[in-house]
Amino acid sequence: MLEVVFFLPVLGALLLLLLPAKAARWTAFGVAVLTFLLTLYLIPAAYGHGTGYGTLISVPWISAWGVNWALGLDGLALVLLILTTVVSAVAIAWTPARDRTYYVLFLLLEATAIGVFLAADLFVFYVFWEAMIIPAYILIASYGGPRRQRAAIKFLIYSLVPSLLMLAAVVVLGYEAFLQLGHWSFSIATLSHLSLPVSMQMWLFAAFALAFLVKIPTFPFHSWMPEAYAEAPAPVTTMLSSVLSKTALYAFLRIALPIMPTAAQRFAPVLGVLALISILYGAFVALAQRDGKLVIGYSSLSHLGLVLLGIAALSYTGLQGAVLQMFNHGIYAAGLFLLFGLVEERLGTRDLEALGGLEARGPILAGLFLIAVLTGLGLPGLQGFAGELTLLTGIYMAHAAWAWIAVISVILSAAYFIRLFQKVAHGTPRAVDGAPGDRPEIKGGQIALIAPLILAMVFFGLYPAAITKTIGPALTHVSQSVRTTAQGPSAVTSEVQVK
Repeated sequence: MLEVVFFLPVLGALLLLLLPAKAARWTAFGVAVLTFLLTLYLIPAAYGHGTGYGTLISVPWISAWGVNWALGLDGLALVLLILTTVVSAVAIAWTPARDRTYYVLFLLLEATAIGVFLAADLFVFYVFWEAMIIPAYILIASYGGPRRQRAAIKFLIYSLVPSLLMLAAVVVLGYEAFLQLGHWSFSIATLSHLSLPVSMQMWLFAAFALAFLVKIPTFPFHSWMPEAYAEAPAPVTTMLSSVLSKTALYAFLRIALPIMPTAAQRFAPVLGVLALISILYGAFVALAQRDGKLVIGYSSLSHLGLVLLGIAALSYTGLQGAVLQMFNHGIYAAGLFLLFGLVEERLGTRDLEALGGLEARGPILAGLFLIAVLTGLGLPGLQGFAGELTLLTGIYMAHAAWAWIAVISVILSAAYFIRLFQKVAHGTPRAVDGAPGDRPEIKGGQIALIAPLILAMVFFGLYPAAITKTIGPALTHVSQSVRTTAQGPSAVTSEVQVK
């Protein structure tokens, strides 16, 4: 079933090439919904014995190099798999009518992201990691705004160059397995048990971390983000922010920390500083933006910086908060980008100074947008609050100074999100000439599409344990690998008691 969940979007993309173009949108949506339903069917398979994969498929692929076609599922992968499939389904159906190629590329983008989250072999992970770039690049370059070519090229360069360094690190790890075990291996579980010299860990961690920091993105590797987010269509921007950024944060937890735990300890202060800069920089720039789409984009830079800070804390609670907020951000960022994209479509502009009056002419759209905004700023009872609280608690337990600085972002988050809503919903109604601004209200079909995201914002705000219980065993393994390296077995016992 793991292979079915991965291959279904691929087969759906091939099917679209055979069907009439007018059927492409809803066929792609049907494939995406079926993929999501099959992911829910996999929930029992995510729970194994102990901290390993609940389900693992591994068959030889490139035998001479020890590469196996290996897919694995545990609670950590399951949560992000659900996020990917639900956001993909909503984003595909949300898209106004496009040509067939658009939906083919969207399904391939979903499939490669699924591959990243399921990969249990490092070489397979790298193949999917690189493959994600192709459909994302074409979607930006072919369907974006006036400066789409420049934005797409920038995205491509920033994505490819660090990935070449990561490829070298992947090969080194496989060769090190050959030296220690007598055969090549890229199994992530096997590599996490190798005894790597500290100097080697440092170089390997740096190579992986650079690729991951660019994809999140994190300051100062974020400069591809403003143009890509601004020029890409709203559903594509949604995938970049809600899904692709999570592949990098997930990779820190799945690969960098377990395989190179000593380096993770030594690089943690560097990651922490970069995360704090991203948190504050993203928040202040979001507060000053006139482009509403970039307010949401820079808010993601700030919020994902907080997630990275939780990972850098290297405590169980910090890691727990990081994964919880990864899922939460993926949901509410998707809602924000899609709903604001509808506002732009109906009112003809993203300029906050030219917007206004939405609540008078589109009260339902304004109300749904308000829920997404309140979730983003961390209102208690909605999804963002539990993630932020857990993150800040975990960060404070490890580094109190980091937590006090990070709290500033919570205040700024409220400021720029409230400003965003006020500029869009309040004031004098305006519209650009030629835009359908006299009827900006959301339609019934679109309400049905966005409803799963809105319901998730409420449900997981009231019951975050649905996520934290699912990811517990996988995070215990990550936390133990790093804490044991740093402080010995007693630290692990103490951390588990805290949990």
